[in-house]
Amino acid sequence: MDHTLFAGDIHLRPDRPETRRRFFDAVRARRGALRRLVLLGDVFDYWIGPRQLDGGEYREVLEGFAELTRSGVHIDFIHGNRDYFVEGKFARRTGVRVAGSSLRLELGGRNVECAHGDFIFNRNPKYAAYRRLMRFSALRAAYQAMPAAVGKSIARGFRVVSRRTTPAVSWTDEDLLGGAEPLFARGVDVLICGHIHKPAHLACERGGRRRDLFVVGDWDGTCDVVEFDGSRWRFGSPF
Repeated sequence: MDHTLFAGDIHLRPDRPETRRRFFDAVRARRGALRRLVLLGDVFDYWIGPRQLDGGEYREVLEGFAELTRSGVHIDFIHGNRDYFVEGKFARRTGVRVAGSSLRLELGGRNVECAHGDFIFNRNPKYAAYRRLMRFSALRAAYQAMPAAVGKSIARGFRVVSRRTTPAVSWTDEDLLGGAEPLFARGVDVLICGHIHKPAHLACERGGRRRDLFVVGDWDGTCDVVEFDGSRWRFGSPF
């Protein structure tokens, strides 16, 4: 039976090897049945571009992903607000498919939308404008041409801003369903995302169909995952 696992907001950092071990232990525990792993963004606490591949900081992480893909697990990587510079060189090194800002799947006869959530649950117009600007190749190239130390310093600054602008406590269940509503209106049956570090599973009826919203928590806290085993959905701890 095909098993699909969804995880995000892992926030891997070189100085927190315990997070890396917990994550890969959880994934490897499902190796026999696991066919697809969908990474919902902010897998890394920050990622400054291809130079980070050669710094040695994430050697164990890169080897872990490569081991999984070699064993037959298909991995999709969705960009988060901390790691949207993950691109082709990372994919070639690990075998991971970089899906971009979202991914659409059909599982169990239901339309499933996977995203990080920063464009779904965002109350900071400056952030949205910044992300639109960074889609321009010239600006991306300029940032990635900076010395690695400068790039990391800027990334750490954005990390502080991100923590201030997306507090989980400010999102009610009504807010979350309201953010998901435009996607439900376009035919999405299941929305899976993260970003706000507020674990939630909410359901509603729209157009005579059940709609589900899963919001995973972060791996510094609840470590929630979403799983589909071919017939049933599960939400909660991976352990």
